[in-house]
Amino acid sequence: MSIPRGSIVVSYTGEDGKGYFEPDAQVGIDSLPGGATIRRVSNIPKVPIPSVKIGGEQANLSVTNDEGVTFVECEMAPGQLSPMHATPSIDFGVMITGEIWLILDSGEEKVLKPGDIYIQKAANHAWENRTSEPARFATILIAARAAQA
Repeated sequence: MSIPRGSIVVSYTGEDGKGYFEPDAQVGIDSLPGGATIRRVSNIPKVPIPSVKIGGEQANLSVTNDEGVTFVECEMAPGQLSPMHATPSIDFGVMITGEIWLILDSGEEKVLKPGDIYIQKAANHAWENRTSEPARFATILIAARAAQA
């Protein structure tokens, strides 16, 4: 039985300092001995990551740190909307249950469903649950520094 894999949604900070979406990533699936498969979604060779442009206002949400890695799980009740914020990190996450809208300060937005993967490259964003069901997602935040001018 094959379980469908979700989308890979990537956001970044543009030259104007606003968040935008890249085209949804297409990643190959590799077979492993024994029959398992993997997708190599991303590779970060070193942290902190010096080449990340950090956008927007950085709300102090106390969810990341300056030099390391933080792993969080978030649950949002129906109708909840986070403040618009950016964290000085690259965030790798996956939707577990429910649906969440990822809203960027450029006005772009995408809905994330269970199994979808998202990569936030320090873009200014908000999360909103527009459904009548709770939503849960998990994120690993990896420290980044502002790009050197």
